[in-house]
Amino acid sequence: MTAVKKYARLESSGLWRESHDAEFVEVLISFGKTSVVLSDYQDNPLTHWSLGTIKLISQSKENAIFSTDWDHSEQLCIEDKDMIESLLLFINEEDKKLKKSPVIYFVGLFGLLFFLITLVIYFPTKIRELTASIISQQHERQLITPFLNDHIRQSGGICKSMETERITQRILNSIQESNSVLSILILRNQRMKVLHLPSGIVLISSDFLKATLSAQTLITLLKNELPKAYDRDPLQILINQQSIHHLLRFILGFESQLELKSVNGFLRPIPPTLQNHNIKLDDFSWVALQNTCLN
Repeated sequence: MTAVKKYARLESSGLWRESHDAEFVEVLISFGKTSVVLSDYQDNPLTHWSLGTIKLISQSKENAIFSTDWDHSEQLCIEDKDMIESLLLFINEEDKKLKKSPVIYFVGLFGLLFFLITLVIYFPTKIRELTASIISQQHERQLITPFLNDHIRQSGGICKSMETERITQRILNSIQESNSVLSILILRNQRMKVLHLPSGIVLISSDFLKATLSAQTLITLLKNELPKAYDRDPLQILINQQSIHHLLRFILGFESQLELKSVNGFLRPIPPTLQNHNIKLDDFSWVALQNTCLN
């Protein structure tokens, strides 16, 4: 009614017919809140037309004919210029709304699509970042313990001795400022050469040590893994293996573990050997390390 507000009390006469077969009769036309009311001259309502359904059929200098039917069988002929103007104002206003509707629809659809795309891309990333931020170094070790214990059992156990621990600790002390960043476990029958798990655990197969000609290869590998341990890259690999639903449950405390689903992401390539290391292992220490699983 915005467009016809100034005509809110407008009334006029007109000619109305109910169908093609009916004769035109004179009626009194008045605006209601949502419709045009057609009455006889004894104020008896004959019918009412919803404002949103009124359409202009034809217009001349003398009159204008309106209808609400798809076949234009019911018609209203009006000669009063003010009444014609008021109806045309409303019809034009409705047409503008209809023209705007597709634009508004597509803008809304685009906005929704943009929101969903942003949600799909942004939300999982933030959930993974939040998960990493709430996991402490100690918690990281606890998360990996179930897999580690099972993997050690399946790989024939850990090969260790006091001499082995002394040699590996000497290597680790030479490449890292903190002794708590990387740790080395040598496994008797591990099929993979080297795995770098969350919390800085480096699992080395005895076969890899036996086949390696120089301690410098091992030292180069550990030096390459040191920044990854500082950045907690293995933890991020573990988090990326989880579904967003599982991570949400983990953050909210409904899940206590993050399952390690595949070791492939933790496999470490054997790098080219670098010779410019500060540490030099004597042949005896290197052979002792290679043969640690023979004891």
